[in-house]
Amino acid sequence: MAMRSHSLSDRQFSVARRPVGGAKVHPGWYTSIGALEEEALQAAPDVLFDVFTQILKIAGALDRSASEALEDLNLTAGAFNALVELGKVGDEGIAPSELARRLAVARRTATLYVDILTRQGWAIREAHPGDRRMVLARLSDKGKQLLEEDGERYQRRLAELLGDIAPVQAERLRQLLSQITAEIRV
Repeated sequence: MAMRSHSLSDRQFSVARRPVGGAKVHPGWYTSIGALEEEALQAAPDVLFDVFTQILKIAGALDRSASEALEDLNLTAGAFNALVELGKVGDEGIAPSELARRLAVARRTATLYVDILTRQGWAIREAHPGDRRMVLARLSDKGKQLLEEDGERYQRRLAELLGDIAPVQAERLRQLLSQITAEIRV
């Protein structure tokens, strides 16, 4: 099946609107949205596929740019994000499976991030105090120092990769991406 390539602005969405209770309106006047039954808008599959491919392209471009921004640390954006997450959990540490869940990556990817951070001396692996079969990762003193001294600077560098987005747009984008992330995890 061939998909047509159209921009999102070329797409048409249809909304079925019916006056509630057969209410009559003066010709040329519209009833308020509250007085209408609206069927949910559903984007066409080709529109959603366009959105999906845009997200993939953006993710790739951001990953490449982030690698440049973090070049002096020799870290990828994902490994830096793991470093920040380890900083959030504190000295109790976190299991790789939980780190993977929080970062929305595969467990083997979270383990790889911990390996990288451990090699750099920024993380430590320890046996779980309640279950010696489990391993926990936490920041080392060197990792804590890195985040305390330079963490905000690197976070600003990465944030700048998004360009000039108005605060309202940034918040709306954050909400939309959170919704997508939540729906993917279902």
